[in-house]
Amino acid sequence: MRNIHVNLLCALALCANASVYTVDDLIAIALKSSPDINVSRLDVDISQERVNAAKSYRLPSLNADLGVGYGGAKLKGESFDNATVLSGTLSASQLLYDFGKTSGAIDGAISDVNASSAQLKQAISDKIFEVKNGYYKLLQNRSLLRVNYENIELNEQQLYRSKRYFEAGIRTKIDITDANVRLIEAQLALQDNGYAIKLDRINLEKIIGLSYSKKLGKVYEKELNYANLYETLPTVSLTLEDAEAFAYEHRNELKSYAYAIETAKAYLHNSNADYYPGIYATGEYFAQQVQDRQLYTPQQQYSATVNAKWNLFSGYETDAKVQEAKIALLRSKSLYENSKLSIKQEVGEAYIYLFKNRDAVKLSQSLSIAAKEKHIQAQKRYEHGLSDYIELQQARQNYIDSLASLVRTYYDYYRALAALDRAMGR
Repeated sequence: MRNIHVNLLCALALCANASVYTVDDLIAIALKSSPDINVSRLDVDISQERVNAAKSYRLPSLNADLGVGYGGAKLKGESFDNATVLSGTLSASQLLYDFGKTSGAIDGAISDVNASSAQLKQAISDKIFEVKNGYYKLLQNRSLLRVNYENIELNEQQLYRSKRYFEAGIRTKIDITDANVRLIEAQLALQDNGYAIKLDRINLEKIIGLSYSKKLGKVYEKELNYANLYETLPTVSLTLEDAEAFAYEHRNELKSYAYAIETAKAYLHNSNADYYPGIYATGEYFAQQVQDRQLYTPQQQYSATVNAKWNLFSGYETDAKVQEAKIALLRSKSLYENSKLSIKQEVGEAYIYLFKNRDAVKLSQSLSIAAKEKHIQAQKRYEHGLSDYIELQQARQNYIDSLASLVRTYYDYYRALAALDRAMGR
């Protein structure tokens, strides 16, 4: 049975290569390989191209039109005058002034770039949290593996003693049966624990963006000393108010909403400019092949003008666009305020959970030490016939449960710490 357990533990430790990955290694892989991070990067590139497109309206436009064909004309009393037609037109147009329509579009596009960049930074922050959360969940289940092995070892020892006591006529057979049941339950818990580890690895592979052909190698895991876990926890000295203030200044999600407000203001300015004309300078040069008989057909002609294009009435389309832009601005401001409330809640919850788990680690550590001592005393009482088998099993189960609780709260603290960092924008 011990060989089977050792083989299972070794199988869970196997990896595709010999590298041992720390949480920082996994974060670096995720930021490089995760498709969702790449999507956010591409969103920034797309928004930058929109800036280039908006700026193009300030540059002159140049168009060429070439034609070749065959045509004819007939005057009264004359025959058809047929000729080959070759013509070309070169035209240019330059925006001179449009009352801020183009500048509003450019400013809005630039604000979109800033918003997309902030969203990318927020996506990176979220990814870092996801990696840490998945990493500590994996380590939690791997540490519970050690607890389950100890549980099996204690039950195997108890089954052996129960058989010896029964053979010596000291204890009844029901002690053997119950010890066997407890052992099978412990083996089942170990098996479930093993599958949970496999699921955690698959989840972590997805988070860091490993392709289907790659597997996650061995992750770094330090040995836990149950007697002093609380003393090894990193401390947090800042107050809740300091954490909230830091989050309002550094949370990229909030910055994204702030840039969205600037975008809405720019597009409102752009929409209002539709009430006014656009002033353009235009030039055109036209040339065509002219035969001797085409006396009244121009061979070349040109024009240069300054004109205004003014849409005097568009069926209230401009009014609707302006109202839509005003509503969009109000909406952006509401989203900003709602984001501040959400951030305040996230920081508060993460802060409370952090210290809740820290206190839980301290008490769980004390409980595990006391439960271990109680189990040792119950074992001695049972061996000397001073207690029954039920008391012994309860003491053993309480000891195992206290170890499992200690492991869970220990890694829950680190996950809460990661959640607080993410909520604060660190």
